[in-house]
Amino acid sequence: MKEGGSEKNGDNKHSSISSKKYKPLIFSLILIVFTVNPLVEELMNINIIPYMLAHYSLFISGILIGYFYSVLKRSPWHLIPGVALGVLWHLPFFFNLGAIYLYIRIVEEFTLFLGGLLLGTSLHCVNNTVKILLFALWMVGDTYLSALFMISPLSYTRVYPPSQTSITGIIMFLLMNTIVVFILLEYMYRYMVKEEKEFEQKSGQKAV
Repeated sequence: MKEGGSEKNGDNKHSSISSKKYKPLIFSLILIVFTVNPLVEELMNINIIPYMLAHYSLFISGILIGYFYSVLKRSPWHLIPGVALGVLWHLPFFFNLGAIYLYIRIVEEFTLFLGGLLLGTSLHCVNNTVKILLFALWMVGDTYLSALFMISPLSYTRVYPPSQTSITGIIMFLLMNTIVVFILLEYMYRYMVKEEKEFEQKSGQKAV
């Protein structure tokens, strides 16, 4: 009976690990499918909101796939082109080119995903200080861009109506804060689980 029970627990544990393994991939694919498709691409010609949301989804999907799966060889040097590609398409000139011309937008979307992929693979090769610095720089950059969208939309783009750009700035700010809260909660959860395991190990050693 015990052997059967242990086998069942082992199967359940393996199933749980397998589901966790594929969650980032499934989430990434859902993000890409919902934000990059012919219908949404058509909307991007007249509305900045889906255009900007696609930037988030592609880059985040790339990071998740690059971090959780061995798609590319891990290297700290991937950090530089990964960040550079993310920054490049948020410079006004290149941002507007992608908004106007479909063929440039296709290149933009591919390279944004690639940039996220490169950044994701590099995160295994850098220390926590670099990760915190990257996170802080992203928050500063995103806050600046969202503020610019809200306060002075015409200084960034004239392709879309200023009212749309201002609303996009608000969405970006809210989205950034949601991501920050999620990351902090995830960190706190992992820290508490680690502390609990260490406490149980110490308690077990004292009992022996």
